[in-house]
Amino acid sequence: MDTSARSGYSPRPIFSRASAGGETARTQGCMDVTNHIAKAEEALRKKNFDYAESLLEQVISLQPDHGGARRLWCQAIRQKAEKKGGGGWLAKLGGSPHKLSAAVSGLAKSSGGKARALEKYLASDPLNADAYLDLGEALIGSGLCDAAVAVFSALGEAEPKLSQPWKRAAAAHAAKGRAEEALECLEKALKADPKDAEADRMRKNLAADVTLKKGAYETARSSRELVRDVATQARLERETRIHKTAEDLAAEEQEVRAALQANGKDGRARRRLAELVARREEWSEAERILKEALAFDDNASELKDRIGDLQLQAVGREIKKLEERLAAEDNPNFRDDLELLRQDQQKLAAGEYRRRVEERPTDLALWFQLGKTLHEQGQLDDAIAAFQRSIKDPKTRADSLMRLAACFQKKGLLDLAIKQLEMALEEATPASERGKSILYNLGLVAEQAGRPADAFTHYSRIYEVDIHYRDVAKKIETLRS
Repeated sequence: MDTSARSGYSPRPIFSRASAGGETARTQGCMDVTNHIAKAEEALRKKNFDYAESLLEQVISLQPDHGGARRLWCQAIRQKAEKKGGGGWLAKLGGSPHKLSAAVSGLAKSSGGKARALEKYLASDPLNADAYLDLGEALIGSGLCDAAVAVFSALGEAEPKLSQPWKRAAAAHAAKGRAEEALECLEKALKADPKDAEADRMRKNLAADVTLKKGAYETARSSRELVRDVATQARLERETRIHKTAEDLAAEEQEVRAALQANGKDGRARRRLAELVARREEWSEAERILKEALAFDDNASELKDRIGDLQLQAVGREIKKLEERLAAEDNPNFRDDLELLRQDQQKLAAGEYRRRVEERPTDLALWFQLGKTLHEQGQLDDAIAAFQRSIKDPKTRADSLMRLAACFQKKGLLDLAIKQLEMALEEATPASERGKSILYNLGLVAEQAGRPADAFTHYSRIYEVDIHYRDVAKKIETLRS
């Protein structure tokens, strides 16, 4: 079947550009894509990104749902951008017309037009994670499921800390009935973020459904027995759908309440019910549902974490509401209430993370969260102690060093602050957003330490790659004079 014909995704080249190797698609649908893909892979190995990109564009223009070509194309544009030191503001500016076109196509409910516009935008700004997610959704809307999976997978591989791409890839596989592939994606999502409750729920439900369906087909004596699985299939479809409707949520809540009534010790049903109730901002009820399980649930520590998260979420929501009211009406009473709420939030967070690190002292990610909370409260010595432990975690090392530097700076220990920032810079590319932030802070500390020449050097490194970063141009001029 010609997928492009029914999807609205026209089979014309993504970009009006001749192949770097002079090869063109002479006849729609007749090109030997295997040969082109092999050449593109070889070009990627040789870091000839433009040639690889051009070959892959030809394949995609003829076969929009070719997952292999899509995945390689994503790798090619991303590697090319990384070699040049990132997209930067100029890339975003160049891609802005395509982003606008994608938005217009979205409003017009043209998935094909939106996908083409996002492809062009990504060619200009290939490090934009949100654009990959949007492109994948647009491809699904165009009926190009394999292409969407390829885009999500490419993002997941390039950004190993993101679980969202793998969840969306799993949903796309599940929609096509590819349960095993969906399970593999969900395992990768949980590897990226072990605490992703949605990914864990999707994986468990999908695994249970696969087992149930396999058993049903092996043991069923009549078609009537197989029909009983329809409700389970409907539940699976709801679970794997990324954007759930109010009807989906209501049906799911009814199911989990029934499961909990049948077995009060069903921990998965209890946790999911609390999540659904919290969606309606019924915080006390959600907390009560979880607290009931503390007496008999073997995983009491995880339950306490969920209860703490609920409490923080409730305070955070109240803060957001008050901020919105304050934006609409500048009332001094609102400002006072907002300040008190923020103080309550900080105290609650500090107490919660102290409890967690006491229970799991080897979890370095928790030490980082505790350090952040204490730093924001101004408890610098305790924050320093927490960050000195979290720097041992590769995932939070750079952020821990930056926070540690900020604590030392506030205490007036400028040489120590500079040392931490220099170590953080070793963990980042100077042209990246994090690298520029570190260099900027190095400049600030150098100025504070009375070292204008060092400050000028740090700011100049930013100026060299991004003249519009913060007020770096003004600082350069000031220090030069």
